[in-house]
Amino acid sequence: MLRWERERRPLVSHVTGLYLIAGICGLVDAACFLSLGEVFAEMMTGNLLLFSFYVGTGHPIFQNAVYLIALGAFALGAIAGGRIVRSAHGHTRLGFAVEWVFLAAATIMSMVLVPGSSGTVRDVVISLLAFAMGMQNALLRRHGVPDLATNVMTLTMTALVAESSLSGGKNERWQRRFSSIAIFMLCAMLGAALTKTVGPWAPFLLALLLFTVALSGLTRQDPAAPQ
Repeated sequence: MLRWERERRPLVSHVTGLYLIAGICGLVDAACFLSLGEVFAEMMTGNLLLFSFYVGTGHPIFQNAVYLIALGAFALGAIAGGRIVRSAHGHTRLGFAVEWVFLAAATIMSMVLVPGSSGTVRDVVISLLAFAMGMQNALLRRHGVPDLATNVMTLTMTALVAESSLSGGKNERWQRRFSSIAIFMLCAMLGAALTKTVGPWAPFLLALLLFTVALSGLTRQDPAAPQ
């Protein structure tokens, strides 16, 4: 893999790959929330809140076990990603390639078995996606760049506004912050539209295609890009 990485020219830059990741997060969570029972595969804050709301309003803890399934699968993916980052292959695309396999498996299953808002198939699809997203988040702790968010838009929006000229700031790296928020929102809108008109497999497939393109640049640092 190391030889392949040296000899093959990336399709996209490292920064562009991260922007695509932001879009993938929007696509995946839009389809999951709207079609698979109001659960997220990537945004664990949402799952924690929704699970807490159900329990706090008197519902049995395991009545909405899908949130626990998503949280558990995400944690396992983050563990796997963390171990890869700390291994001899942490600087290669190995971890992202593993993530691609899980994302592809979830996409194929959603196309063939058509998961609904409940049931075993839905739980398996959510597990595959959440594992992939957990691994992705762990890998980006090493391969991400400052102020280019792929999912935590609250902090990014806060930085965008709090460090703007209106707040007495210097507008540092505002392009990264604004672009990542915009791409995330646009892809979430597109994912919602595709889910409603075609089905959840459509945004999953688009996310897989975008990730395939992003994969080539995800471990390539751009010398000209400020860190």
